[in-house]
Amino acid sequence: MIRIPFIFFLLLILYPVGFPPAVAIAGGVNSATASIALSGNPQESEPHLQENTDLSTTVGFPLRLLQTKIVGSRLIAKPYTDRKVPVMVRIIETFPHGSDFRYDIEFRGFEPGRFNIIDHLKRNDDSELVSDPLWVNVEPILAAEKVRPIPLPQTESKFRSYYVPILFVSGIIWMAGLLAILFYGRGTLKKASVITKVTTPAEKMRPLVDAAIAGKLTAAQQAELERILSEFWSAKLNLGHLPADQLRTTLREHPEATQMLEQLDFWLHRPAGEAAQPVDVNALLKPYQDQSKTTASE
Repeated sequence: MIRIPFIFFLLLILYPVGFPPAVAIAGGVNSATASIALSGNPQESEPHLQENTDLSTTVGFPLRLLQTKIVGSRLIAKPYTDRKVPVMVRIIETFPHGSDFRYDIEFRGFEPGRFNIIDHLKRNDDSELVSDPLWVNVEPILAAEKVRPIPLPQTESKFRSYYVPILFVSGIIWMAGLLAILFYGRGTLKKASVITKVTTPAEKMRPLVDAAIAGKLTAAQQAELERILSEFWSAKLNLGHLPADQLRTTLREHPEATQMLEQLDFWLHRPAGEAAQPVDVNALLKPYQDQSKTTASE
């Protein structure tokens, strides 16, 4: 009965309540974390923790700091205009926090090193920025001897050396083709128009006369033949624009014009089954070999 209280008393002496050394060692934390556990007031030790703890990321990978409180007026990120600057910082979102602000910040480093995020921020009202630093360690991914990508070899293209001569020769060929179209093409069109204009009335009348001899002259072809005769003799005899019946009476009195009119009447009004009389078509069309004024203007 006496031994049990005695043993319990010895245990209390050897192992005091709280075990503070054991907690610090078993956690495996640094001195800043241990000071928070011992003091019992983490808010008093928070500035000491931020000053001694650096954030880390790798080259090119973004790092986001959420709900980061920075004392003072509103902050904005400095414009990233110079690509030689190895760091880019941007503020994703801003939250009011009393007279201060909290920020969601994105940090991106393009070169290895230790950088302060505060150096890349500024006040919105351009006032002086005084704040505790926010250090970030940017670790390299490539090996030490390959910090930057290997530059591509600058080889000069063989085609590039002939670019200017090829362009010059192509311009000459294009200009020559343009001049050929403007001058030679116009000359060809002018000759073709002349050939079209010298078509005589006899050449226009021959297929119509052949159709009349064969008895296959249609009403449209008959009207075309009479139009050619009227225009030809009106221009040749300077008759002007006479009515159709008066013009026909005048042409009946002309020895050359009446031959074609009489022959045309015979072909159109001969009795059915009566054979066509042999006609010298060349002699009949001889007066119409000359180009009249009216036909020449067409």
